[in-house]
Amino acid sequence: MMEKTANLWTETAEYRCILTSGAVADDGTAIMDSGIAKVAAAKFAGLDVDLGRLVSSRGNHTHIVRPGLISFPVKQYQWSGPTIDVITRSAHELCELVGDAITLLPRPNEGGKPEWDQVAEALSFLPDNIILIQHTA
Repeated sequence: MMEKTANLWTETAEYRCILTSGAVADDGTAIMDSGIAKVAAAKFAGLDVDLGRLVSSRGNHTHIVRPGLISFPVKQYQWSGPTIDVITRSAHELCELVGDAITLLPRPNEGGKPEWDQVAEALSFLPDNIILIQHTA
C-alpha cells in the first residue's frame, strides 16, 4: 500500500476515487454534500445524477461513474458514519475495477472516523498502483 500527500484533481492518475455515502435523494440524485464528493459534484455537472442512477440500479458499490472517476462507498447509509466493513468491501471492488491502473484514493476516514490506524490496517492488502492520498487543496 502506497501513501502520498497530493491534490486529488491535479495528481497524475488514470482514476480518481470519490468517497460516497450510498444515499440517494427522492429525485434520484446521489447525495454528495460533504468532502471530496461535494467538490466533485460542483466540478462535474450532473455527476450526482449519474451516481444516483448507478446506486439505484446496482446498489451501494464501487462504480466507474464517468471516465476516470470512481465512486468509493464508505458508508452504508447517509447518517450511519463510515465503517471498516464498507470501506474494506469497497477496496476489494476497487481492485477488481482498476486492475493495474494508477488510482488515487483519498483516505477513507472522513472526519477521523474510523481511526486511521484501523483503516490503514484494513487496506494494507491494496496494491501499490492504488495510492492512498492525504488530499491537499
